[in-house]
Amino acid sequence: YSPNNHSPSSSMSVFNKSKTDFSVCRVCSVPTSHIHYGIVSCSSCKMFFQRNAHLGREHGRCRFNDDCEVNINTRHVCLHCRLKKCFASGMQMSHFRSSRGNQTKTGRKRKMASTTSNDRQLTIQLPTINLLRSDNSSLNSAQWILIANLIHSYDESRLLAAARRLMNENNISQVEQIRDPTVVRDFLKQTYETTGKYLHANHDFLILPPDDRFVLLRHAAENVQCLSTIFIWNQSKLYTHRSFMKTCNYLYGEQLVNMVRHAMKFIDPDLVLVKLAASLFAFSNSLLIVRPNYTMNSSSISTIFRIQSSYAEVTWKYLVYRYGYYQAVLRFNNLIQCLMTATNITSKSLNAHIHTNDMESLVEQTEISLFLDDIEQINSDVV
Repeated sequence: YSPNNHSPSSSMSVFNKSKTDFSVCRVCSVPTSHIHYGIVSCSSCKMFFQRNAHLGREHGRCRFNDDCEVNINTRHVCLHCRLKKCFASGMQMSHFRSSRGNQTKTGRKRKMASTTSNDRQLTIQLPTINLLRSDNSSLNSAQWILIANLIHSYDESRLLAAARRLMNENNISQVEQIRDPTVVRDFLKQTYETTGKYLHANHDFLILPPDDRFVLLRHAAENVQCLSTIFIWNQSKLYTHRSFMKTCNYLYGEQLVNMVRHAMKFIDPDLVLVKLAASLFAFSNSLLIVRPNYTMNSSSISTIFRIQSSYAEVTWKYLVYRYGYYQAVLRFNNLIQCLMTATNITSKSLNAHIHTNDMESLVEQTEISLFLDDIEQINSDVV
């Protein structure tokens, strides 16, 4: 991860108490207008600091070189970096007493009773809190590194920025129909570009022989691009704009668009999990959709199975670490349903000519990039 440096809101916006005030949490950037322990912060970060501040800013251990990004999607991943950012942003333990000083005695008793009750509920419902505190994850160092690599391989930030530009510059929420469908097509092309960059960044593809790799690339590109579309439509809320959906119906067909909308109900809000799912889906064994008569050599099949297993294992362990066993089962089941639905979409999308043309171009460019990497590696070995 790379740290986010958030500039503080102006003093006027912080201390103005009208309902129109707007700012963001200095720790995780969630919209809020409240001040807790000396800084503008959300309720989640307030409670986190309240529970953990006594441990000190150097408590625990970061598995990502003390450089984790802390935002709404990642704030639960690393206790150490979140607590360090709370202190760095200006949260002060000295405010503990003063923040409660104006409460009545009855109010304090009620709060103590409520806190005790909440702690009991958290112990039962969210056992992952205890895992975070004791750093008792079953993930080993190599698996943490794998998770970090997979997270960094897929960069969704450009897609989200492009979605915002599409909505703002074309005013799609106000118009019944987009005059120029190429603006939507240009945006959707960026999902292909993001997929291509992911495939090039994932070095597990380089392990396979060129022929088998080319076939897997086409399959992986279909899967990752499909999951990217589901994710970005859901995250940006583009599907709520009728003009955007009508243009997509025109370009790709109403049936395919409806299938994508159906799949969105299975997508998880956890961005880390979505990125792990994309990698897992890339190496899933539905190659017959792309090349029904292709026979892959046994060595490549064994390699793909090993990669699948390692991805599935870290995904499951991450879920247990992050949410506890009960929620892990529910979310993993939802993930399987999402990938099954996406598999149906990739099968149907082979009939969409615009999609298949873009996909052929994507795979060809990625294969050339990987081939050049092979040559560079050979030359470096010779030297």
